[in-house]
Amino acid sequence: MTSETFDLPLIDLGDLGRDDRADKAIAEQVRTACMNSGFFYISNHGVDPDLLASVMRANQSFHARPLEEKLSIKLNAWHRGYQAFATSKLVSSQRFAPAVGANQMESFMIRHEVAANHPNYKKRPLMGPNQWPADPIFNDIVARYNEVVIDLGMRLLKIFALAVGESADFFSPYFAEPMTCLRLLHYPVVEQDPAATNADLYGINPHTDYGFFTLLAQDQVDGLEVQALDGSWVAVPSLPGTLVVNIADALARWTNGVFNSAPHRVILNRNNCSRYSVAMFFDPSMDANISCLRQFVEIGKAPVYNPIRYGEYLRERLDSNFPDRTG
Repeated sequence: MTSETFDLPLIDLGDLGRDDRADKAIAEQVRTACMNSGFFYISNHGVDPDLLASVMRANQSFHARPLEEKLSIKLNAWHRGYQAFATSKLVSSQRFAPAVGANQMESFMIRHEVAANHPNYKKRPLMGPNQWPADPIFNDIVARYNEVVIDLGMRLLKIFALAVGESADFFSPYFAEPMTCLRLLHYPVVEQDPAATNADLYGINPHTDYGFFTLLAQDQVDGLEVQALDGSWVAVPSLPGTLVVNIADALARWTNGVFNSAPHRVILNRNNCSRYSVAMFFDPSMDANISCLRQFVEIGKAPVYNPIRYGEYLRERLDSNFPDRTG
């Protein structure tokens, strides 16, 4: 398949949950997309346009704050808070060798809320407190958006279960306490060193995501690209009213690589204006054990991937790729 036929479909979720027939029709479209590009757009997803616009403005306002203020909530040991510009670099990836240069972006992250009385609070990796700026309006907008997209992710579990050929509730036990991460990303304009090559510096280095799938809202500034099956890179432009979905490594492992955890990147921003995006990484519970589904393994052959416990897999990736975490 060549890049000319590489498909980034638009899937309408307007009938999601209407009845079994509608859900199966959506699931078939999702299955086709996952076996091809691993990327697709969704419309009629249920996220209020005003809330979506508000969280994009909140993203811009946060990154416009003084650096000293942002560093007061620097990324903590629980992987929550502000990640300063060019402080992460791809080291551990399922498909790529370590990157040459650091990612040319900054971000603010919150993860799933962990109550102080939770038995694992501050006792297990990634099970600690979020950090918030002293801005109740910002915090309310981001928290509301986080809740809405997590709800969307939970509703999509049924579709993905049907897409892999299982019953609609198949994935539910694996998401009893989903690992989520909402990341507000900013790619400032960067002037590349003329002596450097394009392989040296990216907004985000080529990579695959770690978990189940990602829900992305992006502004109108270009930069996101997905790798086609022939190795070429294809732009993923913003389409008004849509979110971008891409599947990630955990789902690819469940399907023996039949579902494509597609490599993607953000090229260096030289658009004369900043790029902003908001990503929800929607992942299984820490204790989820992931192994290949039998329908994706040919008789007499072994699965491509060994079974994993998701929390350990995620921790290894984060510890390798985010050395700036404190504590």
